[in-house]
Amino acid sequence: MRRRDFLAMGVTMTGAFAARAVLAQDESSRVRAAVVIGVDRAGHLPKLNGATSGARMVAGWLQSEGFEVKLFVDTVNPVKAEEIFDAIAALVDRGTLDQLVVYFSGHGFISGYSEYWMLSKAPGNPNEAVSFRESVELAKESAIPNVVFISDACRSRSDSLGTERVRGSLIFPNRGVSTGVRADVDLFLATLVGEPSFELPVADSVAKFEGIYTASFLNAFQHPDKSMVRTLNDVQVVPNNKLKAYLVREVRARAEARSIRLSQLPDTQVVSGEDTYIARVAGSVRPPPAGSLVDPTIQDLARAELSRVGVRSLDVLDPGSSAQAIASLATETGFASARDAILDATTQGPGRFETQTGFAVSGARLELAVGTSGMRTEILTPGGGPGQTALVRVDTRGTRAGSVALRFTDGSGTVIAALDGYIGNVVVDAEGVSNVSYVPSQNNWRFSDYDQHRKHLENLHAVIATAARFGVFRIEGERETRTRAAAQLAGRIRVLKSIDPTLGIYAAYAYADAGLMNDVRSVREYMHGDLQADIFDVAMLSGSLSGRGPDYNNRTVPFCPMLSQGWGLLRLKDVRLPSAVDIARDHLRGALWTTFDAEGMGVLVSALQDGRLR
Repeated sequence: MRRRDFLAMGVTMTGAFAARAVLAQDESSRVRAAVVIGVDRAGHLPKLNGATSGARMVAGWLQSEGFEVKLFVDTVNPVKAEEIFDAIAALVDRGTLDQLVVYFSGHGFISGYSEYWMLSKAPGNPNEAVSFRESVELAKESAIPNVVFISDACRSRSDSLGTERVRGSLIFPNRGVSTGVRADVDLFLATLVGEPSFELPVADSVAKFEGIYTASFLNAFQHPDKSMVRTLNDVQVVPNNKLKAYLVREVRARAEARSIRLSQLPDTQVVSGEDTYIARVAGSVRPPPAGSLVDPTIQDLARAELSRVGVRSLDVLDPGSSAQAIASLATETGFASARDAILDATTQGPGRFETQTGFAVSGARLELAVGTSGMRTEILTPGGGPGQTALVRVDTRGTRAGSVALRFTDGSGTVIAALDGYIGNVVVDAEGVSNVSYVPSQNNWRFSDYDQHRKHLENLHAVIATAARFGVFRIEGERETRTRAAAQLAGRIRVLKSIDPTLGIYAAYAYADAGLMNDVRSVREYMHGDLQADIFDVAMLSGSLSGRGPDYNNRTVPFCPMLSQGWGLLRLKDVRLPSAVDIARDHLRGALWTTFDAEGMGVLVSALQDGRLR
């Protein structure tokens, strides 16, 4: 879809908003500002037909609501990261804002589960992009009570854009954690990150979906459903936490009106409360359309699956969908097949190694396994055929943990923690490593505890891993709701006196994303006490690696993040990597778990074999 129709509709909407500008200026004493960005041309990428026009519409709407607006569009001059940073830093430094809205319309992409907005000179200039997730994390420390990000950008895979080496810039200042105010950061994103088969090539995304999301977002305030509206101080408003279901329905309806079948739907993450809103109702309040109940999304599916295995309240959305509709979606999206593949790999792995430690790899043929100094690795069977599992025996030789590089026959591979007494089950697909799970060896003292909970834990592994792969394993809602969910999740991942290592990693990321840093540190302390070693990801998230990197005494393993999303947090957490690992970082593939291409694995294997990585 091109934006011509969207912008024609917008003329009427802008008039309605502008007519209320004086009223908006008189609204209480709230101090609000917005930074609005629209980029039609980003380097060599396909030209957009209305990102700047959409940004201008949003800027006008926010001005009518009393926002101080800083507008950045590339109509005349290129949009630069430094200018955006300076504008936001100046607003943050005032210390008076109650709310800040950051809107972007343009090209976006996902790389290793990190997300970037492309500015005018990207991707040729790797600094002229916005590192979205890092900026969100810094926004949480801004001391502004509510920060809202609105992104009308596709989330294409990096390999479709040639942007693998883009790191992007941060657009929020690094001021350190505020002791007074911890911002509630709400995210409104045009699409949901899903399986690679659910992502369109960027050219298709541009041609078909440009503008639908912004039009839907603005219409939520022009003609909201009655159930979305709340009256505050005698004024009708639409709270942020009432927009999720509407956006799903409206985006789908606008797409279907143009005979477009959406495979990705809006992703809304709201943690603010009932009294937090961007704007007032601009037009008429309407009842929902007859038969407006939408089909379930992947978010709803994940919520139902997590509830089935005892993890409730991580997503506050009530899907209101039938069990049959959820089951159909599980099949259609590939969620069910991904979950079952993980479950099969876990249940079919070897029960024991005489060393009590090792790996089982399914989905790829293994050609090399090399560990950090002091450990011995041996490939017992290379696997690779249907139903054939590669087996790697590891002798930790008295150490509690170490790092192991596994290289597949196509040259790609991964780096993974070897944990004394545990067997790591590794699942590989076309994208790379899709799942890792750890289970105690049957001849290890931990096994009897694990065996009592085996069936439940195997299902829990499979569902949480699949939800994470689709980008929907997270804790939402107001702080009190998030705190309750965190406590419940903590109870599910513990097995008597231990925390399952894999589930501990997932939980740490979910806690960090929800801003529950005490819970992150609790996971780290619990796991360190049990394993006598730190998992890199958990140590990084807790802040214990800040200002340094992993040590060389096998107490922080492996020597890099295991989950791909961790790579996008290294700069923010001030974690220093060994030079060989930093070089290999430019060769990450788009899998959930860290996977390097052949060139990246060559760098790491060489560094391990000659002792530069210990």
